[in-house]
Amino acid sequence: MRAVRLSLTLATLLAAGGALAAPPAQDLNARITRLEQLLENQTLVDMHTRLEALQREVQQLHGRLEEQAHTIEGLQRRQRDLYMDIDRRLSRMEREGSAAVTPPADSGPAQAPESAAGTAAAEPDAAVTAQERAAYQKAFDLLRDLRYDQAATEFHEFLKQYPEGRYAHIAQYWLGEASYAQRHFKQAIAEYQKLLDNYPRSPKLAEAMLKIGYSHNELGDKAAATSMLNELVKRYPNSTEAGQARNLLQQLRREG
Repeated sequence: MRAVRLSLTLATLLAAGGALAAPPAQDLNARITRLEQLLENQTLVDMHTRLEALQREVQQLHGRLEEQAHTIEGLQRRQRDLYMDIDRRLSRMEREGSAAVTPPADSGPAQAPESAAGTAAAEPDAAVTAQERAAYQKAFDLLRDLRYDQAATEFHEFLKQYPEGRYAHIAQYWLGEASYAQRHFKQAIAEYQKLLDNYPRSPKLAEAMLKIGYSHNELGDKAAATSMLNELVKRYPNSTEAGQARNLLQQLRREG
């Protein structure tokens, strides 16, 4: 009898303990809801953190783009200034008749001076017409604005109209420069070579040879680059371009 009573008591206590351990359903739902809210809040915090990180990256990229744009603008400005400086110097030489008589002192073996009659024929009033100068200036203005394709078209048209004009060799040089600036190295080589072949008294021969060497090097043709650069050093040993050629030749020798 006493055993039966003990069993009933234990059963009652266990039942009561189980009732106390199990939380009401509404409390369980409330806890689940709070957990869900916490998870949602954490997700929002994570998203906000990631968004801030992305915003910082965008700001950094924007800053870099501004720096690059500024650098490019500076390079373009210097390129335009370089073109203007070269054009001024070439124009001055043309007015003095030097390009029609002999190349600069540092550009290799001296050429025999022309006769007085030949020099007189090279004077601007006799050789350069207003139309020729206007056509050249139209093409050069496009080049100065770095509109290379349009400039090349105008320089080609200029050479068709004035193949023997006073500015013809300058126009041919600018054709090479327009291609070189766009990294169209094969075309640049062809245009510079035309300057060497058709205008042997141009003061820009040494630079054209240097750019041909550079272009061959850019195209991976080390042998052709070496050949042209050696020829440049041989023909114009005291020129600035010869010094630049020697530097590249040393680099090519180091590379094997």
